[in-house]
Amino acid sequence: MTEPASSRPPPARPSEERASSRRASPLGAIVRKEVLEIARDGRFRLVALSSLGLLVVALGFGLRQARAVHAEREAAEHGAEEHWKSQDDKNPHVAAHYGTHVFKPAGAISFLDPGIEPFVGSSIKLEAHRRNDLTAASSLDSTGLSRFGGLSVAGVLALLVPLLAIALGFAAWSGERERGTLRQLASLGVPTRLLLAGKALGLGLSLAAFLVPSALVVGLAATTWGGTSGAISWGRLGGMGAAYAVYFGVFLALTLAVSARARSSRGALVGLLGFWVTAALVAPRAASDAAALVAPAPTHAATAAAVAESLANGLPGGPPREDRVGTITEKLLEEQGFAGAETLMDASLLGGIELQAEAAFESEVIDHHFDRWADAVDRQERWAEAFGLLSPVVAIRTLSRAFAGTDVAHHRHFADAAEAHRRRLVDGLNRAFAEKGGSKAWDYRAGRELWEKAPPFVYEPPSVGWLLDRHRMSLGALAGWLVLTIVAAWRTAARMQVV
Repeated sequence: MTEPASSRPPPARPSEERASSRRASPLGAIVRKEVLEIARDGRFRLVALSSLGLLVVALGFGLRQARAVHAEREAAEHGAEEHWKSQDDKNPHVAAHYGTHVFKPAGAISFLDPGIEPFVGSSIKLEAHRRNDLTAASSLDSTGLSRFGGLSVAGVLALLVPLLAIALGFAAWSGERERGTLRQLASLGVPTRLLLAGKALGLGLSLAAFLVPSALVVGLAATTWGGTSGAISWGRLGGMGAAYAVYFGVFLALTLAVSARARSSRGALVGLLGFWVTAALVAPRAASDAAALVAPAPTHAATAAAVAESLANGLPGGPPREDRVGTITEKLLEEQGFAGAETLMDASLLGGIELQAEAAFESEVIDHHFDRWADAVDRQERWAEAFGLLSPVVAIRTLSRAFAGTDVAHHRHFADAAEAHRRRLVDGLNRAFAEKGGSKAWDYRAGRELWEKAPPFVYEPPSVGWLLDRHRMSLGALAGWLVLTIVAAWRTAARMQVV
């Protein structure tokens, strides 16, 4: 039987439905309240739009610079290859002295964080008997304004977004206490930890309103950038985005913790700005200076002088140069079945084996001294990275450069790859001299056919797993900061005085 219309309850009004929804979801009501308060604040809109505009400008500038550098290096690489192939006929070992150049490719997302790239050079000459440093640093062509630092997406994210988070949340608790609304909420029995969750979500959503469009713009720029392989680009971009998300979470949680602890909004703002100045401006410089003091590394000039000394006289504590080269020569003769038959060999064959022995000795010397230099630099980098335990800014800068492929580790990875290619190139030319010189010996001349057979230099950047393994300390430091600040926000909210 149908129920009479007069006995049915009247339909709920829209306002009553909204009220019922708010009662059913206290957390949602708190989140909406926080978001509305922030959205109505004209200062937030001004700061957010200004930061977004600055981020877009930094992105456009970085992308333009990266494309220009990429085009210049491709043109230079093509010119060096043609110059090598079109050289005159000459003895293969003389061609090894003549040498060629290789160029470091632009990283897939280096336009986001240039790191040390402007200061370390982009090309390296490969020649016999020497391991050269990278040259042609772009900073050499910069004006005096470059001493103030360049504008980059990483700089905006690492420095300005924390300030935006502080501006959004420094009065989250203290402002409620000063207005008396916190006492009213407490009298209604609203748990402070529920308020904390609502405030954190509200602040996070408000910050996301600025960050999500920025992430979309960066993703669009990444799809148009013709750097290295897309798989590495997206993997590194995702890792960088995750690291920055954790970093922003650190400052949101820290802001809520300080706001709950401070007696006034002014005190919270002063304390948070003091932390930002110390973490963002003082700690990175202190990390660099302290690492150089605690773990000094030899200069390139000192390393080059040590290499030259050992090439002339032998390694410290080892046999003299002539004895070591002779030992290596005898070993090569034995391996190739010519032991005791030196007088019956063609002069070019014997000369080629002797050149291979000299190259092997030179590799021993270079490896000895450059490994010592690289170990010292690694120790220095570890000490600097340890400052991430004291400053989340140091940790995010380390990870940002690592994902962008613009840190010291990636620079060394490329230099080692170029050195390995140099040795293959020189060894191939010495073998060609030994096998084809015959009775002509040093009068033998090779031509374009041999130059075109030289192996091309193909550089493969390291994987994301490689860089994560190298920077476990910074990953742990950033994760530790997040846990520490969340716990601090949780405990201060539980113990907070409402009056």
